[in-house]
Amino acid sequence: MTKKAFTMAEVLITLGIIGIVAAMTLPSLVGNYQKKQTAMQLKKVYSLMQQAHRRAEADYESVQYWDFSLDGKEFSERYIKPYYKIITDYDKTEFPEDYHTHCLKDGRECDVFGSFTTASKIVLVDGTLLAIEPSSTGGDNVTLFITIIVDINGLKKPNKYGRDIFMFSVQPANGVLPYGVGNLAGEFQTDDYDRNYLLKSNDRGCQIDGIFCAALIMTDNWEIKDDYPW
Repeated sequence: MTKKAFTMAEVLITLGIIGIVAAMTLPSLVGNYQKKQTAMQLKKVYSLMQQAHRRAEADYESVQYWDFSLDGKEFSERYIKPYYKIITDYDKTEFPEDYHTHCLKDGRECDVFGSFTTASKIVLVDGTLLAIEPSSTGGDNVTLFITIIVDINGLKKPNKYGRDIFMFSVQPANGVLPYGVGNLAGEFQTDDYDRNYLLKSNDRGCQIDGIFCAALIMTDNWEIKDDYPW
């Protein structure tokens, strides 16, 4: 009995088709995986921040009684560092001079949204980098708050807002919130997590410079939707 088999040409054609399909689908699969990993890591870091915040409140009462007039390093020493497991404290050792944050839309340097020169900087045991510095809304009735810039993969690139860098704040009236929510950034924002505002608003929106991306991901139930500027 004669057994039928694929010819070499048929095998090569089949492999070529498989290669083409893989080339078309692999980038999408990798991108989706990266999005899920980013959202999961961000959720984990936010949960860790909330836990640390609650422990600090147990020692220093409600956040409304904290001393927000302290500089970033003093604030960090009192209210932040004791409540995290830290592997590197850049307040005690030199921070890499070539580290810069980048805006999401065009990749330009975005250090204007947070000065790593004056901020207190620590790396947690999971490799997350936190930079802590005081900020204010400006105006006659200045409301101080603390900005916490989070780089979920530490010093590794791309060091870009909305990809591996996300911004949070500690506010006297609201505690720990993603940037874009609460009383900050020069204007009062509600706690309703207005998705359209977080996505498109002025130069901080997630589709623009990426500063509000953490709030957007939280609004989308810790998912990165199709209109997210990945």
